Amino acid sequence: MQTEIPQLQVVTAIADSDSEDYVSQLLFSQGWSIIFRAIDMNSLSDFIANRGDMLRTVIIYQTDLPGYDSGIFENLTTTTTTTICVDEIPMNSHLLMTHIRSQLRLPLLVNSTSSISRVVTTNSQGIGSSSEWANPRTPDPKPKKPKVIALSGTSGAPGRSCIAFNIASQLSVSGSVELVDADVRAPSLSYFLGRSEISSQSLKLREIVGGAEQGKFEPTQNIDFTVVDLGALPPLGDVVNDRRWQATLINSVLEETTSLIYLCKSSGLSLIRLEAFISQFPILLRKIPIIYLLNQAGNSREDRALGKAFQTLTKGEVSFVLPSDPRSTDGYNPATKRGSPFTKEIGKIVAELG
Repeated sequence: MQTEIPQLQVVTAIADSDSEDYVSQLLFSQGWSIIFRAIDMNSLSDFIANRGDMLRTVIIYQTDLPGYDSGIFENLTTTTTTTICVDEIPMNSHLLMTHIRSQLRLPLLVNSTSSISRVVTTNSQGIGSSSEWANPRTPDPKPKKPKVIALSGTSGAPGRSCIAFNIASQLSVSGSVELVDADVRAPSLSYFLGRSEISSQSLKLREIVGGAEQGKFEPTQNIDFTVVDLGALPPLGDVVNDRRWQATLINSVLEETTSLIYLCKSSGLSLIRLEAFISQFPILLRKIPIIYLLNQAGNSREDRALGKAFQTLTKGEVSFVLPSDPRSTDGYNPATKRGSPFTKEIGKIVAELG
């Protein structure tokens, strides 16, 4: 007998609205479908009862849910419904996704009789000699959409193209990656790629050429990751309201983005621009998970003070201070040696991206 894998869909049952919103946004960025947000035990029980047991469901919950009953949760767990408690897991994207994935036994299989028919073979006398199950109509698989990681940051060459290249290089170890140069004002990724010591068949470069016809960005299908160097962002109010093709391109990339990385360099002016970006970020129509990076220029007293100011500005957000590394800004060799502090920090960023 053959089996089918139903589509995985998620129900959240978390009372704290901030935690629930964080978990939902994280799962959405990973391509998971959030179909219901329970506000108490009764609404959860009613929804699952009406949904039935033929559809694959994952319930992510905390025991702060009003009316929580451990016995009811035990009854909710079936061959098609998995319950995952996140009480003890910090609101950290990497830790949450690692825990959730570890609780899922993939694939979760159920029998499906609605689209499966019986095939009977006969011998020359017309007597059935064997039978088996087969699916007479197998739909064509939908093209796989990649995770889109966009990089932007303050003006003044904070090292964005170098960071984009290093992140793409590390991602290419585990999957296919398209590196997109969407910095139409100052493209540089081809220069970096041509002088890198790293060569990967899984890493391809795509350049967006200036012109009104390039206002729409569409990620390439059937690859694992797309890493986009957006260049320095203008004020977000201008991005949202501007109808020229450059702003349309930025909006188009942000619509497809699953994670945004915002980079600033270790200078007072760069931190002022970072503060302005943080204050403007809520005007975007779509909430995007964001990681803030500070590209540390050195280890002087001033650099350390700027690092503390950066951490104060990004408190409560996912952020990293990249260690000073002369190779990290070397245009002739943008991919740093394996094991360097800079590369290790890039690895942590890649892990945070899920």
